[in-house]
Amino acid sequence: MLSKKKNKHYLFLIFVSVFFISSFLVGCDDLSNKSSISTESSKDNLTSHSDSNMPKNTISAKVTRVVDGDTVKVTLKGKEETVRMILIDTPETKHPRIGVQPFGPEASDFTKKMLTNKNIQLEMDVQERDQYGRLLAYIWLDGTMFNRILIEKGLARVAIFPPNTKYVDEFNSIQDKARQKEIGIWSIENYATDRGYNSNGQAPASSKSPKPPASGCKICCDPEKLEFISSS
Repeated sequence: MLSKKKNKHYLFLIFVSVFFISSFLVGCDDLSNKSSISTESSKDNLTSHSDSNMPKNTISAKVTRVVDGDTVKVTLKGKEETVRMILIDTPETKHPRIGVQPFGPEASDFTKKMLTNKNIQLEMDVQERDQYGRLLAYIWLDGTMFNRILIEKGLARVAIFPPNTKYVDEFNSIQDKARQKEIGIWSIENYATDRGYNSNGQAPASSKSPKPPASGCKICCDPEKLEFISSS
């Protein structure tokens, strides 16, 4: 009789042990699955936030100097080149006849702040150079197109010169949003047009005042955006 009770007791202990071991193993498997899902989710998030818009056929260069809001000097394969951003146009700051236009200094200062001494990628369109020998390009900085940013901030208008029109629809859409917000060049009524900037437009108080060129200067043509270089 006593032997039967012991057998039942042992069977009970074995049953309980098997139960807890099974529960533990199932719990570990479940935890492993959750960990796997979490890792996969993190990978998906990284992929969704990566910039896949930058084209692969770009050329590396380094900005050495900013001429104006839409024109920079770069070192490319050991040679200095002038790069004119395509499909955009910023107001003048150094033109000998027009002078300084509203939001020209702001555009120039922004480009200097963002691009000076930076490594960039140049994306060409159909036409590689203009009649003055300047490279025509879309500038990519850290996976983001800088031409697009200037339009978005109201510091440039869309300027269409075929055959370089790859992003024209996208740029026009961004420009429409900037115009609706009345930011930058769009804060002045009838100032920015599809042909350029209206010289009758008056700058608001926030826009920097024009500075006359220093005396004793000669003009060195960097077409469209002219630079004043001291003759001394």
